[in-house]
Amino acid sequence: MTEPNPTVPQLRVGQRIESEYHRGTVRYIGPVPPTKGEWIGVEWDDKERGKHSGEHDGKQYFQCRFPGTGSFTRISNKIHTGQTLLHILRERYVDPNKGADDDLYLGESNIKVDVYDYERVKDIQSKLHLMQIVGLANTNVERAADFDETQKECPNIQDLDLSSTLISTWQDVADICAPLAKLTILRLNRNRFMPLTSQPSLEYSFKNLRCLALNRVYFPWDEMNLLEPSMPNLQILQIGFNMYSELGKTVDTTPLASQKVPGFANLEELHLEGNVFDDWNQILRLSRLPKLKTLDLSENKINTIHAPQDAEDFRSLTTIRLSDNNIDNWASIDRLSLYSSLSSLWIGNNPITTKVSPGASGENSTGLDSGISIIARMGNLRQLHGSKVNDKSRINAELYYLKHVALSSDAKDPAIIQTLHPRFEHLCEVHGRPDTSDESRKATSDMLKDRLISITFVSKDRVDGPAKVKVQKNVLGTMTVKNLKNLAQKLVRIPAIRQEMVFLTNDPDYEDVKVKVPLADDMRQISYYDVKDGEEIIILDKTKTK
Repeated sequence: MTEPNPTVPQLRVGQRIESEYHRGTVRYIGPVPPTKGEWIGVEWDDKERGKHSGEHDGKQYFQCRFPGTGSFTRISNKIHTGQTLLHILRERYVDPNKGADDDLYLGESNIKVDVYDYERVKDIQSKLHLMQIVGLANTNVERAADFDETQKECPNIQDLDLSSTLISTWQDVADICAPLAKLTILRLNRNRFMPLTSQPSLEYSFKNLRCLALNRVYFPWDEMNLLEPSMPNLQILQIGFNMYSELGKTVDTTPLASQKVPGFANLEELHLEGNVFDDWNQILRLSRLPKLKTLDLSENKINTIHAPQDAEDFRSLTTIRLSDNNIDNWASIDRLSLYSSLSSLWIGNNPITTKVSPGASGENSTGLDSGISIIARMGNLRQLHGSKVNDKSRINAELYYLKHVALSSDAKDPAIIQTLHPRFEHLCEVHGRPDTSDESRKATSDMLKDRLISITFVSKDRVDGPAKVKVQKNVLGTMTVKNLKNLAQKLVRIPAIRQEMVFLTNDPDYEDVKVKVPLADDMRQISYYDVKDGEEIIILDKTKTK
C-alpha cells in the first residue's frame, strides 16, 4: 500500500485553501476530460485570479459567485490548507527562530512595523496571555485549537482580526471564539463561509461580542438574521460591500416597509455602505431597531427618501450617512427632516449637492449653495458633513433661504411654494416675511457676493517649489474640500484622487513664520480650515511628491 505524501494536502469540497498567497474555495474535485487524473476546481477570492467560471468544453463543473474567478489546478504541494489559531499565533508572535531582520506584526491592522529594540518588543509580544489586540488577517487560520489550551494561553484577547483567512464555517468561528471570554471586537472581512441553512446555537461563543465586521463576505442577509440570536449584545455591525439590495426575503402580499427586520435589540451602529440599495422602503425595514443611532448608507444607489410611516420609525436615529448616492430631489431632504431625532447628516456627492445651477428653478434645483438649502430645510440638523451647525450659521442660512425663495419665479403661487419649500411658512413666522422690493433684490445679490471668497489655485511639485499653474476663482466658503478638488481638477489638470491640498497661514505664536495647513478631510467645508478671502491653495500631485 502506498503511503500518502505528507506534503500534498487532502482536500474536500467547500474547503478553503491558499496557493501562492491567493486564497480560494474548493468547489470541485474530480476528472476533467479529456485530460487524465484528478483536478480541483477553485473559486478564487481575488477577482483577477481566475480564468473562467467553472466550465470546460461546454460542461459546467462548478459555479462562481463572480464571473471569471474560477480555475482548475492539480493537487500539489503549492496548495496549503489551514492551521489552528494557536499555531498561527505562535508562528507569528512567538517563533524562536524569528530574527531581528524579520517582520514584526502588531495589532488589529495587520501592519508590519519597524522596531528599534526587537528583542524587547518580541519578548512582550511573545507573552500571548497579555495580548489584547491580535491581528491575523491574511493568514491561514482555519480552525480552533484545544479549548483549555487556548483559554490558558490567550485569556485577554479583546480585539481579534481574522479577515481574509481560511475559515469556512460559522461553527469554526464559534469554536475559535469560545475560549476567548473577553472578546468584544471580531473582524471577519473578506472571508467566504459555507451557507447557513438553519439557525445555529452559538451564543456561548459570541455572548460578549460588541462589534462585528463582515465587509465583503458576500453572504445573504437572511443568514445574518439566523446568526443574530447568537449575538445578543452586538452594538456595532459593519456589513458593507456585500451587494445587498434587500434585507432578506419578503412577502408580496404585505407592504415592504412594514416588514421590519427583527432582533438586534442592542444595535447602535449599522454600516451598510457600498451595497446596492435603491429602494428606501428596504431601509424603512430597519426602522424598528430600538437603539439604532447611526446608519451608514454611503455608496449605495438611493434616489428618493420617503417620510416616516409613524413616530416610531427610527426614533433613536441621530446620524445618517448618505454620501455617494443618487439623491436628485429636494423633497427627499424635506422628508428626511421629518425623522425627529436626526441631527447629523452626511450627503455629499449626490446630484442635489453637485449639480446646483445658480438661477435655476424647479423641484430639483434651488439656485442656492446646497449646504444652505439643507440647513434651512432641516430644522433639527446640528451637524452637516462633520461641521457643526451653530446658531449663527443656522440663522444666516434660513434668512438667505427665505429671501431666495421669496424672490423666486414660483413665489407668486403659495401652493407651489408649500410643495417645494414646506418650511417656508414656518421660517416666515420665526424670522418674518422677507422683503421682495427692488432694493431688497439688490441687497440679496450683494449678500451672495459677500459670501464668495477669492482663492488662487497654485499647482506645484512641492510646497516650497515654483508655481506651475495659477488660477484665481471665486467660491463659497461652504464648499466641501471634495468639491474644491473636483473644481481644481478642471483648472489645473490634476485628477482629484491624486491631489494633496494645503495652504500656508501665519503662525499664531511666531511672527513671519508660515504654518502648512493640509485640507485633509474631503467632507469638511473649506471654512472649517479657516480658508479666507485671498488665500492661495497649493495643489500637490501625490504621485510626484513621494
